[in-house]
Formats: sequence, C-alpha cells, structure tokens
Amino acid sequence: MSQDGKTPIRGNLPLVNQYFTQSSDCHSNFFDDISSSSDSSAFMRSVVGSNSSSDLFHAASNSNSVNTTVSVTTEKQEDCKNGIGKGIDIAGKEEPVVCRIFSSQENITKQIDGGSGRDFFDMIGSHHGHSIPGASVKSSPSLPVDFSLGISSGPTSLIQAPEFNPGNVFEDPFLSGKGTNGECERRRDAWIPSEQTRRTLIAAATAIPGTYFPERELLTMPGVILEEDMVDNVQQVVTHFLGEAEASQRKVLIMNDVTQDERGLRDLIQAECYRAAVNLTGQLLTIYGQGAGRTGHTSKHTVHSIQLWFTRIALLVKLQAFSLAEAEASVWWDCDRPDLYYQFYPELYGGRLGTLIPFQFRLLLAVLPSFCDKHQEALDRLHLILAVIRKMLRNLDNGRSEDGSQLELTPQDRVESKKLWKQREARVLHAIVNVALLQKDYWLAVDVLQLLCEKETLLSQKRSLYSVLGRVLLQLGDVMGAEKNFQMAQSLKKTQTGTLTGHTADLQELVDRGLMAVSQHAFQDAYDAFHKASLLEPANIMVQNNMSVCQLYLGRLKQALSILCETVKTHVDTALQENVLLNICTLFELESSHSNDNKLALLRLVNKHKGDAICISCLKLQM
Repeated sequence: MSQDGKTPIRGNLPLVNQYFTQSSDCHSNFFDDISSSSDSSAFMRSVVGSNSSSDLFHAASNSNSVNTTVSVTTEKQEDCKNGIGKGIDIAGKEEPVVCRIFSSQENITKQIDGGSGRDFFDMIGSHHGHSIPGASVKSSPSLPVDFSLGISSGPTSLIQAPEFNPGNVFEDPFLSGKGTNGECERRRDAWIPSEQTRRTLIAAATAIPGTYFPERELLTMPGVILEEDMVDNVQQVVTHFLGEAEASQRKVLIMNDVTQDERGLRDLIQAECYRAAVNLTGQLLTIYGQGAGRTGHTSKHTVHSIQLWFTRIALLVKLQAFSLAEAEASVWWDCDRPDLYYQFYPELYGGRLGTLIPFQFRLLLAVLPSFCDKHQEALDRLHLILAVIRKMLRNLDNGRSEDGSQLELTPQDRVESKKLWKQREARVLHAIVNVALLQKDYWLAVDVLQLLCEKETLLSQKRSLYSVLGRVLLQLGDVMGAEKNFQMAQSLKKTQTGTLTGHTADLQELVDRGLMAVSQHAFQDAYDAFHKASLLEPANIMVQNNMSVCQLYLGRLKQALSILCETVKTHVDTALQENVLLNICTLFELESSHSNDNKLALLRLVNKHKGDAICISCLKLQM
C-alpha cells in the first residue's frame, strides 16, 4: 500500500514492488563487489508490462551477496605449469572469489596450505569457508544475469568469471598454460607500457645502479586512507536488541586473534570477518611504508605489497565501501607507472620483465567507478585495456612477442600466448556487459553478447551466452527475441550431449522456462518450472527465491514466506545472506504489523553464524 493509502494497480497485477525497496544503508552501491554486486541494480527487476520494469525483489544469490560485477580471481604459478585452466564459465558453478592471499616462499606455503605447494591461494571464503556470493551453493552456469522480472536469474552480475570461488587458485581462470614456469610467468605478466613509462624504464635500466631517481609524478605513491579500524556492527546491534548475554555468545575473529601475516589474513577471510581482514591489510601495508597517512610518499612495490592492495580493495568492494575503495585505488587506476614493472627493481627481480599488476587487479580497478555511478569512466577504462590486449594479439600474429619486442617464442608458446590473451579479451568484454547492465544500457549489453556468441567455440559456454542474451532481451521486453535465444541454448545442449539426456531439461533450461513464464504473467507455470529446478538442486538459493516470488504474485503470502524461511532453516550457512534476509523481513512486514519478534529470531541466527561482513540493516530493525 502506498503512502496515501491507495493500492496501485497496473493491469490485473498488484504492484508489490513498493514493498521491496532496499534500505539505503543495507546496500550501498562491485567488487567492487567483485559484485556487489555491488550493482546498483541490486534489486531484482519485475516486468509488469512487456516493455517496462520496476524494482521488486532483492536478488538472491547463492551465498552471502556482495552484488559484485567484476570477477577478481588470482593466479598461481604452478597452475600455469600444470595446465589447470577451465575456460570461461559464464556464471560459474560458484561465484568468483574476490581476492587472493599470497605466499611466495615454499616453506611458508606448505605450512599454510597443507603442504600442497601452492604459491598462491584464493580466499574470500567458501561457505563453509564463507565465500563471496554463490560459493557453496551451485548455481547453473546459465544463471548469470542480474535482472529478471522480479525473479532472480542468478548471481547479480551478468557474466561471472569461471569459478570465482575459494577453490580456484589461479589469478587468471582462463589460463591453461603449457610450457616452462618461466615462460608462463612471462606470458602472464606481459603488458605494453605507455611511451613515457617505456622511456623511464629504459633510463632506469641503462643508468648506474643507485643513481637514477625518476620524478615523483612518475611514481605510484599509495597509502591507506582509513585511519580507524572497522568495527563489528553486528555485535553492537545484538547488544542493543538482545542484550549483553546474547552478545557475549558471539564468536568472531578480530585482527589481534590471528597471526599478523598472510596466514592470519586468510584465517579472517575464511571466517567471513572481512572488516577485521581490512584492518589487518592496513597493518601489513604499514610495513611497506604504505599505511595510514602515507599517500603521496615514495615507497617500493613488491609482489606481496601489490597483492595486499588487491586484497584490501577487493574486500572494501565486498563490504560495499565503494567510495573508500575508489579513493584508495585512485593512485593505481592506470597501472602504468614505471615502478609497477619488474624491470624497475633489478635488485629484487633480476632481469624479469613485465608488469607487477595481476590482470584481475587491473580489471577490478577499471570497473570500480561503475559502483560509484561513474559508468562511462569504467567503460573508458575497460576499452583502454581492450585496446592494449588487441594490440598484443596483433603483435603475436606478426611474429613478435606481446609487447612488440623481437623476443623469440616457440610455436607452442605463441599458440598458448594467443589463447591466454584471447581469453582475457573475452573477460574484458564480459566486464563491459556488466557495466552496461549497471548503466541500464541494454542495447550495448546485447551487442557485446552477440559478439561473444560469435567468437565462442566451446559449446557449453556458447549455450550459456545465449541464455544470458535471452535474459537481457527479456529485460528489454523483447519476449520473442528472448525465446529465440533460449531455444538456441537448448539446441546447443542437445548438440553438446548427443545423448538422450540432451532432451531432458536441466537447471538452466528450467530457469529459462520460468523466466519466460514470468514475462507472460503465467506465475503458476513459472513456479512449476522453478520447483522442478529445485528438485535438481535443492540448495540453490536463487531458485528458492524465485519460487517464493511466484507464490507472492499468486497471492499466497504464507507459502512465499514459508519457502524462504525453510530455505534459511535448511541451508543456514548459504541462505543466511543479506538479500534473502531482506526479502524475508519484507514478507514478515506484509504478513503482520507485529513482525519484530520474527526479525529478532533472524538476528539471533546472524549472531551465531555470520562474521562481521553482513550489513545488519537488511533485517529492517528500527533502532
């Protein structure tokens, strides 16, 4: 009911979207996320007419949602050597991990990583380890779009990088490297510096060691802006509403509870204590002379210090502290200063060439402005990256190395380099689609998706792209165009399997059917499709959310509420996320004006099971 007491009606459908508005402090608008999404379209969309959409239900991802659109994953050197690469998984079975914690010394790695010998490991959780949205609960590779007619069609960003989850330990999920470890490092770190940076690097390399000092404006001089430690807001809210006794039962890690190193940082992220992890990154960056108050002061960069910054900014995006993330990232954005290349530090890295900046960090910095409503700036940055990548591919085609030098590459190394950079080119195009959706420039998203469909050769990924394209067209109100793309995705499934199972609907196909039914206001048919999908994946939070929305549209409020409450009860680790809690509390308010007791029951669950990262305002408690 609106503020004037009248119930708005459009056609024969009640406009319930006014009940599903998001509190301003619950969801700040990407990764940084990564995403998040931070996406300002954290709401799910409800198409009431064929060409109109309005906010309805907050998106339910498959884990604690960060609404991030960018995928920040990391790469470990041994993956390159062992050829661990899986190609593009459009929406991944789990959402991407936002950062990586790192270790370069083999003995430390073995202690931390159970002797696996990994050089790097991703973290931001897994839902036993508490991951970024989607971890722990499988979501169909076909559920990547954040839109969908009041129904969640999957994670909140349009296209997720392959397996942006804690299980992934590569910086670049598209890398299927072959060759020597040194060649894989060279390929991964290749980049073309600007002309000014190139001249500076040449001057530094030809000068007598210790005698060359570049001008200050040519250097990257980062520093922590946040001077006070982040605090656990959940503890304060629990104390206020439930008293000291209940608050004393809260067990969360703080910075001083863990070792003051990368291992402690990993422990905090695993425990979903992201605020404490941000505090620890600030402490560790102080060691490098880049802590609080050091912005504008010169300091050396190392692989570790840059990984700390990558982790810190990704965590801030995960926490939806976008303005702070953008402020601390402002000195990094072009990643083109000479002190961000290995050759600037011959005493540390010998003759190693290339950029110190991981590709995913570069991508994160490019999309970051879109979470502060600076969409065109983000698109400009992404197109700059795309231009460099395409120049590198032309260099490889012309018999040169990526940066245009005459470095000799074996035929196999050249093939692998082209493969890597074509995959990274696709990754940038994915990011452009995500930003276009945030900007509501759906035609740009459609154009880029069609380009990706033409380029993609892997049938499973091509199928996912067609499904994504269909969902974007639904958002535009082009039902016939959407149905055509869904049919194309279905035909690719049959071609891919080549067996009788190709004629059996899987999760992706059932969700597509449900979305089509919603667009035609056939909510019972939509519910039936989502229900069949839930039988295939009972723990899929997105599907459960969609079933609840359909029941609401059918006028069955109690059934809608029952579905979400049972989901939280059965899958407490994965379903106890902001978007689901916001939806449940909204339904509580629709059901009764005396909803506070039910909200406090949810607060007790949050107090018991969640770390310090959750935005408690999703419970809609009145302080």
